[in-house]
Amino acid sequence: MTNITPYLSALMIGLLGSAHCIGMCGGITSALSLSIKDNGRHSSAIILLGYHLGRIGSYAMAGFIFGSLGWFLGDINESMQLALRWFAGGMLIAMGLYLSGLWKGLTAFEQAGGLLWQRIQPIATRLLPIQSFYGAYALGSLWGWLPCGMVYSTLSWSASHANPLSSALLMATFGLGTLPSVLLTGLFAKQLKAIIQAQLTRNLASIVIIALGIWTLPGPHQKTIMGILSGHI
Repeated sequence: MTNITPYLSALMIGLLGSAHCIGMCGGITSALSLSIKDNGRHSSAIILLGYHLGRIGSYAMAGFIFGSLGWFLGDINESMQLALRWFAGGMLIAMGLYLSGLWKGLTAFEQAGGLLWQRIQPIATRLLPIQSFYGAYALGSLWGWLPCGMVYSTLSWSASHANPLSSALLMATFGLGTLPSVLLTGLFAKQLKAIIQAQLTRNLASIVIIALGIWTLPGPHQKTIMGILSGHI
């Protein structure tokens, strides 16, 4: 596996998790669009870009924080490194089940994250209405901490790499993966939502993410997969 593989995986998680993104952030983007002072289409696009850059920036910041934690814990001993990977793999599998609708266990993590969000939301609300790129960026930076099981799963996976910079970049790449569905929701809302939220699409996404979770789990299966990919088996 090449060094670029984790980043492609992060991008894929963002793209495949788009069904969840539309439910969590699509409405926020629509509300933000309505709150923008009417200064023309170009101005609105710049403001929406600022919002999403802020959101992705908050993911990168969270990745750096948790990547630092993963580095610290992983540096303690090998058992701790394995525990981090088991947790990360389990979270990805949970996310796959969550997307398929088979198990909603990630809602417990979202409820826990809601405690932090209760303190952030009043500050974010005071930034409305948005009238500038910088105001939108600030709002996105705060709104990126909205409780989201998909973000938490990807964050735990990025933290298992035990490298602050790498974890931050992985989360930023994940954020980029979520952009297409969220940005296009307003333009092709009905068509896009029908395709992305179709059960077949969600099931395919869940299978791929569960497979990535199994890959993340430590064990001899990784050597077998590596052999298949390299053509040695």
